Amino acid sequence: MNYFYNKTIWITGASSGIGEALAIELSKLDTNLILTARRKEELERVKKACGNKNVAIFPCDLEQINEIDDLSHKVQSEFPEIDILINNAGVSAWSSVVETDYDVYERVMKLNYLSIVKLTKSILPNMIKRKSGQIVTNTSLLGILAIKNRSVYAASKHAMHGFMNVLRAEMYEHNIKVNTVAPGLVDTEVGIKALTENGLPYGKNDRGHATKGMSAKDAANMIIHAMKKNRREEYIIPQFSISKIAIYLNRFLPGIASIWSRNYNEVEDN
Repeated sequence: MNYFYNKTIWITGASSGIGEALAIELSKLDTNLILTARRKEELERVKKACGNKNVAIFPCDLEQINEIDDLSHKVQSEFPEIDILINNAGVSAWSSVVETDYDVYERVMKLNYLSIVKLTKSILPNMIKRKSGQIVTNTSLLGILAIKNRSVYAASKHAMHGFMNVLRAEMYEHNIKVNTVAPGLVDTEVGIKALTENGLPYGKNDRGHATKGMSAKDAANMIIHAMKKNRREEYIIPQFSISKIAIYLNRFLPGIASIWSRNYNEVEDN
């Protein structure tokens, strides 16, 4: 039986990249989709790509934390039984600790961590009441591994892993599933949109996303499989890859992983 049949699924960050791919792939599985992102016109485009069937759009800039309660109220008024929340919205960042303005840390933490905490908490009461639900959060391998120039992004993703680990323990008695999925390199615009030391977009995709990353569609299908199998934590990376090796080094040989992380050059060689 189709695990996703007739389930109502709310996806944030649904206007591009993995979020868009998730929407398109899940639309093929007889789901009811709720899509949120900043850009209404892009959400309309994704809705059309989903065949316009059972898709509702709710534009919102989740970085505006004070707007999340209103957003959630509107969504839950129309869809009181949300079966799955996919926390996918976020922004990357790439700059050294010394050179990065403190405001960039605040901005990224607000979107990548605090907005997810607030949105998740807003739908938990109904899930707890129904004794049913699933929270899926897209983190990153950088929430597990450390490499240079990634303190802003990695810190926000480390925070999310910690929050979701605690949430999973607390929600067990309420029959609510909590999954984290951690992608490595994926061919999206994440590098182009990544913030630099002063908060401006990096503007290039020269760090392997386009040439070494898996497709957003493949990543989405791996995430969907992890959701169906209720994986506690799933790494969204190819079976045979440098990322896979790095994960095992970090787990079993952390000293060697530390040497690797301080010598790894994320700028792609041309």
